[in-house]
Amino acid sequence: MRKAQQDLVLMVQLQGLYDEISAALLVRRTAPPEVEDLQRANRERQVELEKLEEVVAAHEVELRKTRKREEECRLELDHFQKQKGMVTNEREFTAVISEIDFASKELELAKKRREELEEALKTAQDDIVERRQARPEEEAAQKQITAEWERTKDELRQKVHDLAVRAKALEEDLNPKHRGRFLRLLESKRGTAMSAVVEDCCSLCHFSLRPHLQQRVRRCEEIITCEHCHRILYLEEVLSGDAD
Repeated sequence: MRKAQQDLVLMVQLQGLYDEISAALLVRRTAPPEVEDLQRANRERQVELEKLEEVVAAHEVELRKTRKREEECRLELDHFQKQKGMVTNEREFTAVISEIDFASKELELAKKRREELEEALKTAQDDIVERRQARPEEEAAQKQITAEWERTKDELRQKVHDLAVRAKALEEDLNPKHRGRFLRLLESKRGTAMSAVVEDCCSLCHFSLRPHLQQRVRRCEEIITCEHCHRILYLEEVLSGDAD
């Protein structure tokens, strides 16, 4: 096999290894849907719990004020009830009755609001208790899924290491000039230095090769790059020995 062809074969193999490395790194950086769903659900539950705790705190503040207001209204009503028996004329009687009616209505409103707040507070507190009791099971499920994901990441880390070792070994067998060219393209072309020729076109940028360039790629006596995207070109059938 000619040296240029040998290096092309090595570079195609290298490209495959670097593609595998890129794919493994992408998977490792991207948590699977079940992990993302679990994390999102956990964040949502935490937000809901915090909102419930805020509601409870607000209800407790208002409840203290309402109870105080209810007690004040009850004292006022008791006061005017006593005043009722001490009036000496109709005008005073009418005024006391008016105060009693007002105090009675205010007391009823305060009592009603207090009962509403107590019910709402109990509902919110029960909801918080229920959510907190469910947390151990949710956390256990999360730990299990997270642990599985961490194991997968460890496996991917080892896979990347093994692929990188293989890639370095192949790089050592390359002509230094070709190796440097390949690595520069790998960096500048976002991880893809090689492009197969398909139907006389660069398979990546779809630039049509001129006839004489097609022949040079087919002869495989030198490293040929695409005139448009500058990636290294090769023919699968030539490298595999299936060409006519």
